[in-house]
Amino acid sequence: APGRHSISYDENHPDDRADGNTPFLLFENEEPLGVARLDERGETGIVRLVAIVQHKQRKGYGLRLNNFIEAEAKRRGVRILRVNAAPDAVGFYLKAGWSEKLWDPTELVGLGQGAIQMEKVICE
Repeated sequence: APGRHSISYDENHPDDRADGNTPFLLFENEEPLGVARLDERGETGIVRLVAIVQHKQRKGYGLRLNNFIEAEAKRRGVRILRVNAAPDAVGFYLKAGWSEKLWDPTELVGLGQGAIQMEKVICE
């Protein structure tokens, strides 16, 4: 969640360059507003690093980014999306059609500690 962690984005982080991992940046005009990364694992996609700049939160940009990632994942043949949601983002994901589902407890360490794992079937 913004303000609670002092984590800066590293555009050269190897995970952003790994095969099957695609970072996305949401812009309005020329202002960057949000970021997310889609890590493709066959028919499963893991959505990571989801963030909207603080002064633009609660204005629909998160949903716009969510819908874009969903459409892009479908286009790429992904059927199920998964995310490690920050506890204060769970309500957002529930409204966007996600549900709580533990999919890999080993991810809930380090930066993922305290996250709530969620899943959304996007293509039956």
